[in-house]
Amino acid sequence: MANAEVTNVLVSAGEDMPLFSDISGYNPVEEISPDLLKNTPSNIAKLEDAIEQCKGHQKYLALTKSPSDGDDVRWYFCKVPLAEKELAASIPRTEIVGKSDYFRFSMRDSLALEASFLQREEELLAHWWKEYAECSEGPSGLQAIGSSTSCYQYDELYALEEERVGVPVKGGLYEVDLTRRHCFPVYWSGENRRVLRGHWFARKGGLDWLPLREDVAEQLELAYNCQVWHRRTFQPSGQFAARIDLQGTSPGLHALFTGEDDTWEAWLAFDSTSFSFGGGVVVKLRRGFSTSGSVKPTQDELRQQKEEEMDDYCSQVPVGHLVFMVHGIGQRLERANLVDDVGDFRRITASLAEMHLTPYQKSTQRILFIPCQWRKGLKLSGESAVENITLDGVRGLRMTLSATVHDVLYYMSPIYCQDIIDSVCYSFLTMYCCFTRVCVYICYFLFH
Repeated sequence: MANAEVTNVLVSAGEDMPLFSDISGYNPVEEISPDLLKNTPSNIAKLEDAIEQCKGHQKYLALTKSPSDGDDVRWYFCKVPLAEKELAASIPRTEIVGKSDYFRFSMRDSLALEASFLQREEELLAHWWKEYAECSEGPSGLQAIGSSTSCYQYDELYALEEERVGVPVKGGLYEVDLTRRHCFPVYWSGENRRVLRGHWFARKGGLDWLPLREDVAEQLELAYNCQVWHRRTFQPSGQFAARIDLQGTSPGLHALFTGEDDTWEAWLAFDSTSFSFGGGVVVKLRRGFSTSGSVKPTQDELRQQKEEEMDDYCSQVPVGHLVFMVHGIGQRLERANLVDDVGDFRRITASLAEMHLTPYQKSTQRILFIPCQWRKGLKLSGESAVENITLDGVRGLRMTLSATVHDVLYYMSPIYCQDIIDSVCYSFLTMYCCFTRVCVYICYFLFH
């Protein structure tokens, strides 16, 4: 997947690493070295070096020495999944991402996503702006997303697209489709989550720098490259600044740039009539990610930190044991979610490992827990007959019984017992094949 430019950088980074595609008779299961999966400083340096050598990265470097300037790009994913056939460009509907709406990918995952993005930047941006145009509000005032034509537009955009290829993140449990900007699970059927590339950030009512939506960040980047602060004039409010009107969902959206090359600052304003540095309609801007630097992190910050530490740990330590978590009855109930249960189990085992395992034991290998949702795709012939004879007045009770007690009866039945066993075995085989593919793909992405 890597182009020749990045390939040469990764291969010549210091270690004699054979390319998998050049090995005749290569067996991906037998010849993978655990060191290839580690998030070591040398491997991180290879990704950083690959990004630095990309021609597309040069335009994102800091051009000034201002404290508001930087070139650290971070990637985020939305906590709330997208609706079926909802375009990623339709959210967020505000220019600044909500503080608790998005999680940050770990450093290694962000580097991997950025390296892959820079290799196909023109193609990905062209597709992204095409999708964004489908979500924009037209002259008639009717927005595409949420209308009756949204499904048609989604199908039209992806009608000719083949199976998507994702960049592995979060220890290989998820992949990111950079074309659609989706984060999706690898081993189970789940919803797509919006992925956002954070390049410009705003500080809104706190110490955290929150990413701006890509369309607003692109306009600010254009103004930055033109160094608009050199064309400052006196504004009606009395400020000596360069005003840039921005296209966004909020009326009167604009940015003001002040200062010189090494001292420039920028603000985002949501009111076209007035501008006040002390008012609530103005937020400070910066280019490139920066930590809040707070001595007392909030609960969201602590959760974000733990999430990144877990992802970094999964990248540092190879998988030594693969465990399929198989559910029993009740998975068809509305509030039953095996994925969340396995996530809780994974966090509990991580806490126990911190207390009872030595640093050497934790750094040698880790356990990968994968939920086996064998019941989700299994349709038994007897279920449709039960649904047809169920009265409306007892439908809720019947659904509860069908999702719990009936599964026991189905398994004890000679007619459906083998169907259940086949579904479990097929789920095992499918997930194991995905596991071998993901491990090879991670190595291939890092070193080829």
